[in-house]
Amino acid sequence: MAPLWFYSFIMLCIFSISALPHSLNTSQQQQLLLQFKTAISNNNSSSLPDWTPLHPLCNWSAVTCDPSFHSVVALNLSDMNLQGTISPLLGNLSSLQSLDLSNNALTSTIPPQLAQLTHLQVLWLHGNQLQGTIPPTLSACRSLYDLRLSFNQLHGSIPPELSLLTRLKILALGANNLTGVIPPSFKNLSTLVKLYVGVNDLTGTIPSSLGNLSSLTYLNLAENDLHGPIPPELGMLTHLQILSLYTDNLSGTIPSSLGNLSSLTYLELVENDLHGPIPPELGMLTHLHLLYLYANNLSGTIPSSLGNLSSLTRLGLAENDLHGPIPPELGMLTHLQILDLYSNNLSGTIPGSLAKLSKLTILDLCRNQLSGHIPREIGTKLSNLHYLSLWGNQLSGKIPKSLGNCSNLTALTLAENQLSGMVPMELGKLNLLTRLSLHGNQLVSDSSNTLSFLTSLTNCSHLQEISVSDNHLTGILPPSIGQLSSNLDILTLSNNMISGSITQQFVNLTNLTYLSLSDNLISGNIPFGIERFHKLERLYLGGNKLEGSIPSEVGQMQHLGLLNISHNRLSGKIPDSLCSPQQLRRLLLQHNNLSGEIPVSLAGCHKLELIDLSYNKLVGRIPPDVIASLKNLLFYLNLSWNSLQGPLPLEISKIAMAQAIDLSGNRLTGLIPNSLGD
Repeated sequence: MAPLWFYSFIMLCIFSISALPHSLNTSQQQQLLLQFKTAISNNNSSSLPDWTPLHPLCNWSAVTCDPSFHSVVALNLSDMNLQGTISPLLGNLSSLQSLDLSNNALTSTIPPQLAQLTHLQVLWLHGNQLQGTIPPTLSACRSLYDLRLSFNQLHGSIPPELSLLTRLKILALGANNLTGVIPPSFKNLSTLVKLYVGVNDLTGTIPSSLGNLSSLTYLNLAENDLHGPIPPELGMLTHLQILSLYTDNLSGTIPSSLGNLSSLTYLELVENDLHGPIPPELGMLTHLHLLYLYANNLSGTIPSSLGNLSSLTRLGLAENDLHGPIPPELGMLTHLQILDLYSNNLSGTIPGSLAKLSKLTILDLCRNQLSGHIPREIGTKLSNLHYLSLWGNQLSGKIPKSLGNCSNLTALTLAENQLSGMVPMELGKLNLLTRLSLHGNQLVSDSSNTLSFLTSLTNCSHLQEISVSDNHLTGILPPSIGQLSSNLDILTLSNNMISGSITQQFVNLTNLTYLSLSDNLISGNIPFGIERFHKLERLYLGGNKLEGSIPSEVGQMQHLGLLNISHNRLSGKIPDSLCSPQQLRRLLLQHNNLSGEIPVSLAGCHKLELIDLSYNKLVGRIPPDVIASLKNLLFYLNLSWNSLQGPLPLEISKIAMAQAIDLSGNRLTGLIPNSLGD
């Protein structure tokens, strides 16, 4: 590769030639632009209808002229759905100062002839489908201060010649397929205020020489393949307002020198391999609005100095290895709207001071080791809260009734804790609630044993999910359950001590895709009208005391992929219609009193991955057609402990991917087929 001085000499020659006095008259400029229009109008003939010799050039849309010399100084053709290529003839518009072709569908390459535009100050080509490399000749456009080529399909390395653009303030090259590293010569760009080369395939380390760009206000190197540490020299960029280094492979610790970036408003270092503690010096960044450090390997405690970030609106420290308590000082962040501390090893109690964060909309502390009670003040003072997630901790005590005052709450997830007491009726006041997740606790029913909290939730017309499984709930299912939100998608009440029957009103929940009532004490029949669950994909009724037959209407549930009604007292025959839903993948009917033969219609279940009919009273032969259809069986076939008889079907050898086949406890006769060895 030729040395930089050689390219500098060539560029200087081009610059000198292009600076020779010459001008184009109006007619010549018209002809140039009409030829340019031809190149971008092949697939969009309706573009620029007023670009004709019948109209004065300076009245053309998207054209700006110098009022004194009637020469074109600006072209703004952004967001016009243009297709085609950029004509190299544009390089002859010597008076052009601004060229904006952004957010179109232009293809091919960037013409090197644009280097002839020595008066060009703004070049926006971002948001197209341009390919090829960045022309090094662009460095001849010495007046350029804003160059944006991001969101294209450019490849190759970043030309070091761009460092000759000494007036450059904004350089945006992100979202391409560029490789290589940022040239060290960029430290000479003393006027640069914004550098964006994120979302590329850049490799190598971050050059420490970037610390010399003393005027820089915006630095985005995100979504590349950079590695190594964050240079401490970046702490010299005292005018920097935005520093974005997310989704790289950066390692090492966060330099404490970043605390010197007194103008910083946005710091995002997420999804790297950073380790060590969070520097307390970050608490000096009093203008910071956003601090995102999540998805690293950071350890230690959360510095109490972060409570000094008086302008902070978003704090994300999730998915790290932080331990210790949540600092009460975070309650001083009165502008905070989002607090994400999930997936760490934080312990201690939830500080009551967090209730001072009156602007908070998202509070996510899930998957930690927090203990103690949920502060009652969260419900009385955080009226703007939209999302509250505390699941996967060791919280105890009762669910505060005051949470019913969080009128803007859309998601409440308190699952997998040690919460006790009753589900507060006050949750029915949360009219905007879409998700309620309370499973995996020690919640109980009230003295009426009617699961009355479900009745209160009928006021929540936006509910999409209710999950209260794995608790100690007792009582019967109220008829009002059929009045729950018509948007309800998921309902899980499994592994409790719920009794009584499945009320007929259940079938009014026609938008359910997931229903689990398994492992309770529910008796009676499966209700008629079950075919109204036309969207249902998974149905869990196993582990109860259900009686009667399996309704043939199950075959009308066209989206059903899993049916589990095992461990009940069901009797009668397996319905012939069972395989009408072509999506059925798992069929679990074991431990019932089902009788009759295995229906040949099961051969229609071509997608079955698992089938268990064991511990019933099935008779007759194993249908060869059914066995032959189980080519997609991935897990197991279990027909054991019935009264099946006759020989093993030869087709059993075709179940090539199954992990287990159990036919024991029957009255089978004959030989074991040799083909079973296949």
